[in-house]
Amino acid sequence: MMYRERALRHEYKFPATAAQCEILRERFSAVMTPDAHGENGCYRITSVYLDDVYRTAYNDKLIGADTRKKYRIRTYDLSDKLLHFECKYKDRDMTSKRGIWISPEQYYSILRGDYSFVWSGEYEGTILEDASYSNSLALLRPSVIVDYKRQAFINPEGNVRFTIDSGFKAGAFSDDMLSQSVRYLPVEDFTAVIEIKYDDYLPSYLMDLLGGIELRQDSVSKFILCHDKLTSLKMRT
Repeated sequence: MMYRERALRHEYKFPATAAQCEILRERFSAVMTPDAHGENGCYRITSVYLDDVYRTAYNDKLIGADTRKKYRIRTYDLSDKLLHFECKYKDRDMTSKRGIWISPEQYYSILRGDYSFVWSGEYEGTILEDASYSNSLALLRPSVIVDYKRQAFINPEGNVRFTIDSGFKAGAFSDDMLSQSVRYLPVEDFTAVIEIKYDDYLPSYLMDLLGGIELRQDSVSKFILCHDKLTSLKMRT
């Protein structure tokens, strides 16, 4: 399904215990393929989330706005060669993303709020152009660093992706996720989160993998959890 030239996907989240994750990991492995980007589908994700002076991304999530978006720069296994600038959109019950790979120099420029490189003409029509407009209007700046481990499983039928996310941490004392000065603070609100993503349909045999396990759907947000963790730290210091 397309909306404003973006491919919409269903996305559902379920907090899970370590024991539940072990059961689901075995089930997923039996009928799905581990993501090729990590050993056994496992890798580390670290993201710098950006927000404006009005904290629009944070507040829209808190109030459950039907349509919202958030910008982030993501890397995998803390590599400065895998920097991806993204915008994730929420349109009622559907999600979509736009993104583009960026260089380390562009990454640091964005952290400073300098989008001048975007206007070379090379990035016309990209998400970077949209972000530069947002920055001009309301100053996009680093809000929080989010770090966690992911194990991902895929199935081509329905373009299904099941992930097990765990080890959530908020980065403190630096806005630069590549800096050695970042200190990661455990976020213990949830042990793990199971995410289910697919395009138009989810095959019933894949949905059955969740059977017999008491999982409750939740709109949990790693961005909010880590943001609040840093806020509580600042209030104590």
